[in-house]
Amino acid sequence: MRVIRDDKFDFLEDAALRKELRRLIMKAGRRRVLFVEGYDDKIIFEILYKEYLEELYFVDASMKVLSENYPGGCEAVKSLLQQFVAHLPNERRFFGVIDRDLRFDKEVEIERSLPAYDRRLFIFFERYTLENYFVEVEVLCDFLHDKSIGIAGLKSFVSDDNFRKNVAALMDEVLDCLTKIGAANLVIKDLNPGVTFLEKSIDCESLEGRVLDKLKHFSSADVRSALSRFESMIREDKSVQKFASAKLYFSYQFNRQMKKKNVDIQFNRHKSELAKILKDYLHEDDEFHTLLRFVGVWVAAA
Repeated sequence: MRVIRDDKFDFLEDAALRKELRRLIMKAGRRRVLFVEGYDDKIIFEILYKEYLEELYFVDASMKVLSENYPGGCEAVKSLLQQFVAHLPNERRFFGVIDRDLRFDKEVEIERSLPAYDRRLFIFFERYTLENYFVEVEVLCDFLHDKSIGIAGLKSFVSDDNFRKNVAALMDEVLDCLTKIGAANLVIKDLNPGVTFLEKSIDCESLEGRVLDKLKHFSSADVRSALSRFESMIREDKSVQKFASAKLYFSYQFNRQMKKKNVDIQFNRHKSELAKILKDYLHEDDEFHTLLRFVGVWVAAA
């Protein structure tokens, strides 16, 4: 293993961060180092890329091992990557991986091409967050099957002859609500970016009123017009997965629908299990394989 000089990471001002990153990078050896937004992302990626872990090493940019208050998320990933690009320009094995979040396609394209990242920032393009890739009928059907033994009320729902059809119908209800949530948050971003987005437990029936309350300094007619415009855009483009965060909103809306069937299940508590299921549905043309090619890992044809 290559010896890392003691002063190599002196560009990192925080001493605790510098010490921890030195330890992790030495542990990574010659592998490609991918900074990711948080601990959950690290665990999910390690499941999805299990057979590639001899070439890839994921680092949780939130550094929870240092402090619960250490800032994480996409800004931490981008900050670390910028510093490594600027101070270690010849070591092209450091990458950043972030969600697209609430950005238009053009905004994503512009950011990932910024010189400060040296084209080593990978932004998932097709979906808002990593958790949005779990929001598929097949993945959820398998998940509900697996959980049907231990969760009250779920066994009868799963054993129904129309189980898959029922899940698809439930998903339609949830995605319809997420479409409205996505449109609402786009309105807030467009009219007043300083205002916080909708709460994760928002009910779609009260959504318009909540947006009007958040944007009360704007005319109601302008807010309603913008809501209609963005909702139409999302529906026409079938882009709800780009503009509504599953990480924030899906679990509440999904559980709300399941409770109508006397089932209480929290989606966000089972990310590792969902990742193992999702792995079975990956194919060589999806974004997860695009990431492998992006960092220079050869992908065998299926």
